[in-house]
Amino acid sequence: MTVDNSAVSAAAAPHGARTGGAGGGRPPAPATAAGRWRGLRGLGYRYGVLVVWAVEIVIFSILAPQTFPTVANATSILNAQAALLVLALAVVPTLAAGEYDLSAAATMTLSATIAGQLSGVSGWNLWLAVLLGLLAAVAVGLLNAFLAVRVGVQSIVVTLGMGTLLVGLSVWFSNSMTIGGVPRELGAVMNTQLLGVNAAVYYALLIGAVLWFVHRHTPLGRHVLFVGQNREVARLSGVPVARIRTLCFVTTSLLSGIAGIMVIGIAGGLQPTSLQSLLLPAFAAAFLGSAIFEPGRVNPLGTIVAVLFLATGITGLVLLGLEGWIRDVFYGAAVVLAVTVSRLAFLRTQRRTVL
Repeated sequence: MTVDNSAVSAAAAPHGARTGGAGGGRPPAPATAAGRWRGLRGLGYRYGVLVVWAVEIVIFSILAPQTFPTVANATSILNAQAALLVLALAVVPTLAAGEYDLSAAATMTLSATIAGQLSGVSGWNLWLAVLLGLLAAVAVGLLNAFLAVRVGVQSIVVTLGMGTLLVGLSVWFSNSMTIGGVPRELGAVMNTQLLGVNAAVYYALLIGAVLWFVHRHTPLGRHVLFVGQNREVARLSGVPVARIRTLCFVTTSLLSGIAGIMVIGIAGGLQPTSLQSLLLPAFAAAFLGSAIFEPGRVNPLGTIVAVLFLATGITGLVLLGLEGWIRDVFYGAAVVLAVTVSRLAFLRTQRRTVL
């Protein structure tokens, strides 16, 4: 039976100590101040990026009043991030399970290439081509899971090699040419606007909401976190570790494939080697998201906020006249800073658990 230590202490204390009367007195002021400081620091860990985001918006609005604080700029930022939102959300399940899938952007490329080449160049039925592209993504996830989970190869090694392999296959399948001619039906599904925002953005937010619900409100989400924190303890506790790791790899690949379908729907075509540049922004957002809402843990809502936070900063800097290189600098710095903050938050949580 679990004993509530705080209840036992309260019951054993003198009457004055429990009621604040004579003999007990109030808690010492330094302890109260320290408690308030810890509470404020906890809020800073959880919501600090939101405050910085708000400050960022104010500063850019002052420095670029004609171009930044406009509805057109806001909707442009949102519409440009639809595929990246899905790709960043895609890497969340594997990261939460303690794995790295560096083939996510390449899987995105493969699905986009198959669907685009078959429907736009070879004349296949659009939805059959989309289905085949997504099935290819699932196959990649199963293969990654087999090598990492069953064979025991480190996931970072497996997926790094798999990513290079998939890009090569995509270039071969497209005959080293830019893919075009994707049927307009897919573009209508992705580019139909509501309040000036493309439907693809709403699809991405819906995917994020589903992942958030699974992450926070289902046994599966709790098991994934358990596996990511301590795989061996999770196994000894009866959690199906191998099955959960496999499911996370497949989910990451499937969502990456969906992001690829979004790309060809939005743009109407594809250059097969162009999507690899999205891998760093996706991981930057996922890592930065681990410092938002749930410090030390990757989470879907934090990832969504991080994507928009980073996009806002880069857009503002570009509007101020900085060159395109600022994008790589911004994302690279975000990864370093996010991992550092997430690690500090994790260590803080560990110290509180020990104490």
